[in-house]
Amino acid sequence: MAVQTAGKPEASSHQATGPLYRLAYRSRSLIAADRSDAELAQILRTARACNSALKVTGALMLYQNWFAQILEGPEDAIKSLYDRIKTDARHDSVQLLEQGAATQRSFEKWAMAHVGEHGEADIPLMATGDGLAPAAAWRASADQEKQLTLLRQATRGYGLGS
Repeated sequence: MAVQTAGKPEASSHQATGPLYRLAYRSRSLIAADRSDAELAQILRTARACNSALKVTGALMLYQNWFAQILEGPEDAIKSLYDRIKTDARHDSVQLLEQGAATQRSFEKWAMAHVGEHGEADIPLMATGDGLAPAAAWRASADQEKQLTLLRQATRGYGLGS
C-alpha cells in the first residue's frame, strides 16, 4: 500500500481545516485478470489526482480479488467519495469496516500495495505506463500498522465470511 517516506509527515496540500474523518471498507474486485494491472494503475493515477483536490488521503490494499481501503479527510468529502465508490462497476460486495473521527492523518503519502501471504511482506506498488510495478519499501508507524492490520484481515477475509 505504500509509498511513504520515513520520518514524520510533512505539511502538505492534503491538510484540511476542520475535523478529520476516517472510513475503511472492503470490496470484491470484478476486474478481469488480464486487465488487472492496467486497470489498477489507472485507478491509482485517477485517485491521486482527484483525492488531492478533495484533501483526501488514504491507503489501498489488494489481495487476490479483494480490495480494502482507508480514506481520511473532511467528513463530507469522505462520505461523498464512499457513495461513489459503492456504485463503481469495477467491484461489488462493498462492506463498511469502520468510520469515525480521527485525530491525525495516518496515510498522507501512501498509495497501493499487494498484501503478502501469511508471514510474507506486503509489496508496495506504483503506477507505470505499462501497469503496476513494485515500489520502494516503507516503514509503518504503530498507528499505521494497526490500521494496515485491519486492511490485511479484510482482504484475506478473516472472520468476514469471504
